[in-house]
Amino acid sequence: MPNDARPQPQMDSPDFPSPGLPFAEQPALQLIYDTAPIGLAFLSPDCRYLHINQRLTEICGIPVEGHLGRTVRECVPALADSVEAIVRSIVTTGEPVIGVEVAGQRPDQVEDRTWITYWHPHRGPRGDIIGVNVAAEEITERKRAEAALLASERQFHTLADAIPQLVWMADANGRIFWINSQWYDYTGVPVEAGSVHDWQALLSPASMPDVRSRWADSLRAGAPLEMELSLLGKDGRYRPFLTRVIPLRDATSTVYRWIGTHIDISEQKRREEHIRFIIDELSHRTKNLLAVVMAVANQTAQYAGDVKQYQTRFLERLRALAHCHDLLVRDSWRGASLHDLVSSQMRPFDEANSGRIDVDGPAIILRPDAVQHLGLALHELATNASKHGALSTPDGEIVIRWHAEEADDRIRFSWSEKGGPAVVPPRRQGFGRVVIEQIVPRALNGSGSLDFSPTGVNWTLEFLQQADR
Repeated sequence: MPNDARPQPQMDSPDFPSPGLPFAEQPALQLIYDTAPIGLAFLSPDCRYLHINQRLTEICGIPVEGHLGRTVRECVPALADSVEAIVRSIVTTGEPVIGVEVAGQRPDQVEDRTWITYWHPHRGPRGDIIGVNVAAEEITERKRAEAALLASERQFHTLADAIPQLVWMADANGRIFWINSQWYDYTGVPVEAGSVHDWQALLSPASMPDVRSRWADSLRAGAPLEMELSLLGKDGRYRPFLTRVIPLRDATSTVYRWIGTHIDISEQKRREEHIRFIIDELSHRTKNLLAVVMAVANQTAQYAGDVKQYQTRFLERLRALAHCHDLLVRDSWRGASLHDLVSSQMRPFDEANSGRIDVDGPAIILRPDAVQHLGLALHELATNASKHGALSTPDGEIVIRWHAEEADDRIRFSWSEKGGPAVVPPRRQGFGRVVIEQIVPRALNGSGSLDFSPTGVNWTLEFLQQADR
């Protein structure tokens, strides 16, 4: 045999048909081989190619003629071990081997190509196995699509773990098979492989019937679900969530998966409640403020000597109220620091009397109505001191002190003047005195005492910080 002659299959055995004979006698079989959309081959028990079609040669790039009579090890050496094992198993057991994936072996192609192969025994007239029929279907595109889908799902899982929402995925029947890390962190309930997880078990009892009904309707109709509901956390508390569950559909519009997201709206609810509170408070305080302004206007007019004096005193008192309002707005009408209140009301007087107003007391937050009324009283006291009292002379001094009694939550506030001119009790009761002795104590549900001692004016006020408005 010439050196370049290719080994030929043995054809002298009566039990082993010639590879060409069946095809020559059966043109239809040859036609199938030539036109089949899948790869086809017939192997001898010693793994030689007796027949092969063009489609299957794409695995290694060797033409049909280059396969015939040659062994698998000669044509596709990288697959030889696995192919020989498959053929050996079929010859030994007589059972087919199906679903074996095979990768392309062509050196001229850099892209991976994959086939799924099916191996069936071919028996001779006496029933013994004389060869193996091989069918190979290329699944390269399917593998690429699966890889792309897997990458996409990994990307989705990474994204879902990074966002602050609780996220889960469920099958077409609504059974959860995946959760993100935030879901587990909040609920403490894992989803293990093969287990069935019911997110509705975390619902508050009050909302459960309505949610179950609406979720059942969504499953039947394949329609999205959106609603606010409360979910139980691992700390034993329920928190409000905005829940959205949407269906995913395939090319035939059939729902094959559901994605559920839960957005914690606790902070939003708190803000909404606070806004409502602020609106209610603003309405209440506005009415109170208007009542105070009207009282100030009336009383100022009653005690003013002329229009100019009325205008001056009225504007001063409005500015005092404005300072109180600024403090309350800064803290969203939750209240204001007593120290800040004293500082804001005394600032206009302290600028001209630096170092002569001594203020000290613990940190106390006053409720809004206390800020307004006490601020007005401080303004009246400071105005009187600058005109007639301690701040009307170079040596005068004002001492302001306060402290809180923890036992009864009462605040004791004092104003003392010294070093000023001798005090003479006023012969008539002006608006400032009405504010200090009557309006403020009554508004704060407290008691006050105004003393016109010859050495200086003294005022004390006791009130309950938590009293009802």
